[in-house]
Amino acid sequence: MAAEKSAVDPTGTWKLATINAETKAKSPERTLKLKLEGGKLTGTIDGRSSINGKVKLFEWPIKDTKLQGNDIAFTVTHAPVAGTGPDSTTTYEGRITGDAMKGTAETEWSGNTIKRDFEARRIKD
Repeated sequence: MAAEKSAVDPTGTWKLATINAETKAKSPERTLKLKLEGGKLTGTIDGRSSINGKVKLFEWPIKDTKLQGNDIAFTVTHAPVAGTGPDSTTTYEGRITGDAMKGTAETEWSGNTIKRDFEARRIKD
C-alpha cells in the first residue's frame, strides 16, 4: 500500500519484542527489516524454533502494509514453525517515534486470538 503523507521513514533494521500482558516478560527479539521506496512499504520479519536442540530460522514477508504519518501497520502470515496445522496470522499496529516503535500485535491461530504489546528499536546497520 502507498504510504501517504508519512512523517517518518521506517527504512532500516529493527529489533522487535512482544510483551506478555500478565507477566510483562519480553519475548526473544525478532529482526524486522523495513524499506520505504517509491511510496511503498515492504519488509520481512524473522522467526525461530528450537525443538530437541535443533534450531530453525525463518524469514517471512510482511503484507497489508500501511504507513500514515507516524502510524504503521502490517500483517505476517506463516505456516507452523513446528509440526502441522493452520497458518498463523499476526497483525502489528503501532506508532513510530524516532528510532522507537510501540504498539499491539494480535495473533490469530486455530480459532484463538492472542493480543500483546510490542516494542521495537531501530539498530544501526
